[in-house]
Amino acid sequence: MSANRYNWPAIGQEKVIEFLERAIQNDKLAQTYLFVGPSDLGKASIAVAFARNLQGNPEGFNSDLHILEPLADKKSISIEQVREFIKILNLSSFLNSYKIGIIKEASRLTSEAQSALLKTLEEPREKVVVILLAEREEDLPTTILSRSQILYFQPVASAVIYDYLIKNYNTSRSLAKDLASLALGRALVAVHYLENGEEYKDYLERAAVWLNFFSQDLNARLADLDKLFSDKSYSRQAVESATEVLLLGEGLLRDLLLLSLGQNDRIQHAALSEALNKALKRLEEGGESKAGPLILENLKLIAQAKEYLNANVNPRLVLEQTLMNLAL
Repeated sequence: MSANRYNWPAIGQEKVIEFLERAIQNDKLAQTYLFVGPSDLGKASIAVAFARNLQGNPEGFNSDLHILEPLADKKSISIEQVREFIKILNLSSFLNSYKIGIIKEASRLTSEAQSALLKTLEEPREKVVVILLAEREEDLPTTILSRSQILYFQPVASAVIYDYLIKNYNTSRSLAKDLASLALGRALVAVHYLENGEEYKDYLERAAVWLNFFSQDLNARLADLDKLFSDKSYSRQAVESATEVLLLGEGLLRDLLLLSLGQNDRIQHAALSEALNKALKRLEEGGESKAGPLILENLKLIAQAKEYLNANVNPRLVLEQTLMNLAL
């Protein structure tokens, strides 16, 4: 297959793409790959592109590509799911090509599922490739790591994201700059919000609610929490939504800390500069030297809240306690 027939996602991860393309061209493929890096860096899209390029079908659907991920209402990938996944991979190829399995969020495999998968990795079949996706390699056992070709996905420079948005979407420079800053190196986040303007508007409105917490009394804070989170269950979706609320607050607090240090050009939420400066002034009312310690105290509070979520404490209760204990 000639190189010009390969099709890859367009933003960032050039080193990973170059490595995978070379492996295809030289027919030097690993049986198992592990793509490691934070979310929204393109791990899944590059895994699918790699599979299609390897199968000689860079743009179309292929029945020899199979994707395994947690069920919508489950926290883990079960052994039953993995057994079915392995069974499918062991069937003959429809197109006499590679059979490729992609496991999203591989860190959520149960210990039994990991053991079942390991048996397949230890005795790989010819022309079967497994690609695992995870945010951190330490979330997987060494027995799987030792059998995997590990590729690391890195954040994309803001300037690269900015140039991509200007070139491919003909957007305004100010919006491209704001989105490139907001993305924190995750190009897919910038593209998503550019293509979904209402979601971007909603995100900024949610961020504004968070910043208002620093000027409200406790009753007003708890009332406004419903604008960010109203779920009172223990469901996986509730935990994920509560985590998003905490991560939003964490990002805004980092911006406030950067502003307090005069690092205005490094803030994530550039579109909210005016609101951030107002929030910082409120934290500085007891003296400019007080703002930094207050911000750090709140960052510790959010870190503790995330630990409580991981320990299965009720998400609504975690958020309420966080707002009750905000250092103002």
